[in-house]
Amino acid sequence: QTSSDVANTIGAFKIPKNYGPGGAGGACTNAIIETLSTLPSNKPMPSYINLLDSMHKVLKAKGFQQLPELSASRKLDLHKRMKLVQEGGSGRTRALLIGINYVGLGSGVELKGCHNDVRKIKQYICSQGFDDGQDCVKVLMDEAGYESPTKANMMKAFKWLQQGAQLGDSLFFHFSGHGGSIEDDNGDEADGMDETLIPLDYKTSGQIRDDTIYKELLVPLPAGCQLISIMDCCHSGSVFDLPYMFVANEGNLVDTEHAQMKVNPEFNVEFILTMARQLFEHIENIRVDAERSGRSLLGIAKDMLTKSIAGSVELGVSTLLLAFLLKNKLKKPPN
Repeated sequence: QTSSDVANTIGAFKIPKNYGPGGAGGACTNAIIETLSTLPSNKPMPSYINLLDSMHKVLKAKGFQQLPELSASRKLDLHKRMKLVQEGGSGRTRALLIGINYVGLGSGVELKGCHNDVRKIKQYICSQGFDDGQDCVKVLMDEAGYESPTKANMMKAFKWLQQGAQLGDSLFFHFSGHGGSIEDDNGDEADGMDETLIPLDYKTSGQIRDDTIYKELLVPLPAGCQLISIMDCCHSGSVFDLPYMFVANEGNLVDTEHAQMKVNPEFNVEFILTMARQLFEHIENIRVDAERSGRSLLGIAKDMLTKSIAGSVELGVSTLLLAFLLKNKLKKPPN
């Protein structure tokens, strides 16, 4: 989607005062908050399709042209209820919230509502079971008293978010600021462009490419660890380079009862195959150790899948592909 910095969210959105500050804010963040804040306290979270449909109606009624978009690492059932905290999981939560107003960078760059977005989102997720302790929530904002959202600090924060993640954990990432699109530098994008997040110091440090986000934030996550992200910025729908998507436009919402996620036409399988080759190289490097330990190669392959690219983000078809390749390669006796 594209982003919109709304000057007065109190006038534009029906959000209770206890849900955070008024004033400026992002259209995406505030459409989500309006949709979720209208739910009765005893009613569970909506399904993915209901949330997207409601957001679309809220934005359209207010004259915004933004289209909510859901991307995922596997083909989600859109009719299942969205859950910020996994049921039956470890109960461990961790959230990274980044809001950049680009203070002092001029009228063509500076935004007004990104700090407010972060405060609203933080209040909401903590009301839904996320721990608000200092070790569980990290906030980066270009405001006094907060860690600055420079490129280096954002990269460190990505590592902080996934550090120690394990099966059953529930993670959350919210970004409100500028997103961009620059020429692809490694040939893995079908459209020839990398989507980016734009840090505060982008003029001197550059932007954060989608490939980097994928490798640094998603790849290290173990299977069974849930990460939900809200990206309130331009080019946000494909900034994670995920294989499945659903765009909440008029055509896709005509029959919500039968709505399904579709394969992202811009998802490049070659990117996954490159990672698969790197994975095989790691397996070859531990083959001798495996023989000495007496463990089966297939058993080690399963362990690596759990910790690797495929297991990390559960890439649907790609997971099956990697599993098939590993199984057939590792059945062969070593040379």
